[in-house]
Amino acid sequence: MRRLIALLGLAFLLAACAPEPTPPLRLAVNPWIGYDPFVLARDRGPLDARLRIVEVASNSDSQRALANGMIEAAALTLDEALRLADAGVPLEIVAVLDVSAGADAVLARPEIDRLDKLRGRRIGVEAGAVGALMLARLLAAAGIDDSEVTILSVEAGQHVAVLTSGRVDAVVTFEPMKSQLARRGYRVLFDSRVLPGEIIDVLVVRPGVDARPLLAAWQTGLAALEQDRLAAAQTLARGVELSAEEYLDALSSLRLFRVEESAEWFDGGAAAPLARRAQPVVAELMRRGEIKQPPDWAALLGKGRR
Repeated sequence: MRRLIALLGLAFLLAACAPEPTPPLRLAVNPWIGYDPFVLARDRGPLDARLRIVEVASNSDSQRALANGMIEAAALTLDEALRLADAGVPLEIVAVLDVSAGADAVLARPEIDRLDKLRGRRIGVEAGAVGALMLARLLAAAGIDDSEVTILSVEAGQHVAVLTSGRVDAVVTFEPMKSQLARRGYRVLFDSRVLPGEIIDVLVVRPGVDARPLLAAWQTGLAALEQDRLAAAQTLARGVELSAEEYLDALSSLRLFRVEESAEWFDGGAAAPLARRAQPVVAELMRRGEIKQPPDWAALLGKGRR
């Protein structure tokens, strides 16, 4: 018995003397193909031992996880990051990942072939996410008031199901769901090509988080994608129910940025290119009451300059 007690005591001392485990670095990414370099880096490996790339179903899931302290980092659209910061969620933007140039879109039933035919229809959109910005731009372009349509809150993972089942007449969505619906014959009425530079995806972290493993993973995944686009597409397309050819076509509707290219967006604090490019987005968010005050760019962009 005394020997057992001694062994237990020794085990306790060894445990007490052992270095504390390094806390994990958890990154949430939703199905948007612009975040796939992170997925590719995880699949090709190896990653930094701390890093965990967590795939979630929607933009809203990423935002909730970050706000609740369940993750240390998230890939978000810029407008989503600005909403969270305005709501008091502590975060810093550390990289620009991509800019959408057609990959975000509004798709409708085939008989709806003009924007004005959306009047009186049901439109699905993910509330509090980039789709809300797309919807505002769509209605303005169509000359339709919010009161003239029925807006249903639908998270990204349900976009295909709600449109194909007839629960909505149109949906504000993004790749890969855009291609999945287009393949089924649904009509693209409006896409982010008419909003040049407004839909920007960024990497955000909670203050104090070391972003270097995240940036290294992004660079690794992007390099693998650039080295052999077809092989990467064959790997990634299976997870989003597209062919490799469809995946490459979808990928052509956005621009991905290397880490060194991203750094150029952060020079100048409040006058940084990212802050300047965000002005139309900030104006729209303030007009709609979705943020209460202009962003504190000096605080938000602190780490991205380094």
